[in-house]
Amino acid sequence: MQIDFHHAVTYIACRLAGMEHPQADIVAHAAQYVDDATNDGPLDFSTGQRYVRVTSAHKTLDISINADRADNRLVWVPFHFLPGNEIPAQARTPDEIFLGRMVCKPNSLLAQTMVKDCILKQTLPFSLHRFGIALHTYIDTWAHQQFVGMISDFNRLDSIAIDPDPAYAYAPIFEDLTSSSMRVKQFVAGHLPVGHAAAVTFPDMPFLRWRFIRQNGERVVRDNPTDFLNAAVGMFNMARRYVQADPSLDGIDLPDGDKALVDHMIRTTLSIEGENRHPAWLEAIREGAFSFGPADVSYIEQGPGSWKFEALGADPDHETGKELFSYTDGFLQSNWKYFHDTVQYHRLYILHELLSAAGVCAS
Repeated sequence: MQIDFHHAVTYIACRLAGMEHPQADIVAHAAQYVDDATNDGPLDFSTGQRYVRVTSAHKTLDISINADRADNRLVWVPFHFLPGNEIPAQARTPDEIFLGRMVCKPNSLLAQTMVKDCILKQTLPFSLHRFGIALHTYIDTWAHQQFVGMISDFNRLDSIAIDPDPAYAYAPIFEDLTSSSMRVKQFVAGHLPVGHAAAVTFPDMPFLRWRFIRQNGERVVRDNPTDFLNAAVGMFNMARRYVQADPSLDGIDLPDGDKALVDHMIRTTLSIEGENRHPAWLEAIREGAFSFGPADVSYIEQGPGSWKFEALGADPDHETGKELFSYTDGFLQSNWKYFHDTVQYHRLYILHELLSAAGVCAS
């Protein structure tokens, strides 16, 4: 999924679940920042302090990084393609069994267990940030289903087709989606079979109905509008459980009016890029279109106003010739540090606790 869902719809789900604006704002920001934290390495302060951060995402078309089999498992598996841990009936060899368990599945038991662990451990200083990161991973299980977060021939596709849904079949976007330039992107991305690279961003477009055939002959039909609405309902219920600190709460549906609006916006906000769909959701929130009332929500990835800038007084990934940063007492409690603390915590939990307990060794 992209920023429209990871930021705006995460905020909506949290507010509908009863979370107040300041908390929902942190959760939604952390959920989106998972996709934007693509830089790692140490930061040195003029007073001698030091902080080392790790990444939670790689740029999809960065071949040199994604070709690192060890490194991409530390990013794609715990944050974007959580294994579904299902063994296919036809699996016979240990390799086939392992591959089957690594395939991402929507709302899997492992995904539910991951979020419930956040609900039970709200005393952590970065609890809200962790919940946001976990929700990112959780709803990605719908968008990234049927792919694996590692280099594998299983991710190679033979062909892709866009279903001409009436919602967009006669709109200019349909021509863009089926253009020769899009096919070139698919061809280039498909050379490195990690995640859904061969399908470019088709899994992340809320409105899209499409299908593909793997190189192994398997035919897969995808209905993104239905999957994304189900993801929103699932996220809403996880947020309800978090707010009430009760992971055993039965699931309920979104309020009727809110669900109808979410469904409508999923199907009619037509743009290939999530950054172009995101403003429509923020405007609906600002205008009070949802039952929790109007709210002013924004997301600044970098530069002044960003979490990174607030924590460091500068942007280490865009400054030139600046190697030391000014240390302030508030750094340890900054949203940016809490987020990066959580990235390390989440990765360790997924790879060495959750998956290990399920009998999956994937780090």
